[in-house]
Amino acid sequence: MSRSLKIPPSVTPSKLIGLLDLIYSLGGRVDLARISIMLQTDVDDLLPVVDVSEAIGFVRVENGDAVLTEEGKKFIQAHPSRKKLMLREAIKNIEPFATALRLAHKTGEFTKEELINELDDKKFFEEESLDIEQFYSFILEWLLYAEAIHYKGEEKKFYKKKH
Repeated sequence: MSRSLKIPPSVTPSKLIGLLDLIYSLGGRVDLARISIMLQTDVDDLLPVVDVSEAIGFVRVENGDAVLTEEGKKFIQAHPSRKKLMLREAIKNIEPFATALRLAHKTGEFTKEELINELDDKKFFEEESLDIEQFYSFILEWLLYAEAIHYKGEEKKFYKKKH
C-alpha cells in the first residue's frame, strides 16, 4: 500500500471521538503535550489518533497544538446519527476500510478471510506477527460504528449495506 492512508489498529472510533471532544471542550486548540498529560498517556500513543484526526480533516496540527477544523467542530456538534454518516464518509478512502467497502460493493458479501486475503494481496500488512483476531475486532468496530456495512456474527460474514 504505497501512499494510501491507513488507520492503525490502536486507533478506535472512541479514541478519535474522545480526542475531538477534549479539544472542543478546551476551546478548540490545545497543546499536544497538555492533552497527553490530561489523558495520562504517552505522546507516542496519542500521535496515531492525532494523525488519523488530521488525515480525515477533523484536526490540524500547528506549532505543537491540535486545532479543531470547521469540519471537526461540525462533527462534534452533530447528532450521533450524523456523526456516523460523517465518519462513514471520512473512512471510505482509508485502508483497510476502502478495501472492505469495495469488496462488499463488488460481491455483496465477504468473510474475514476474504478481506484479509485481499488486503494481503495489496501488501497492507507490514507486521509479520499480526494478530488476526485483534485486526478483525478493529475492522468490525469501525465499520459497525460508522454503519458502513452489515455483519452477521453467526455466519461471520460482512454484507453490503442497502441504502
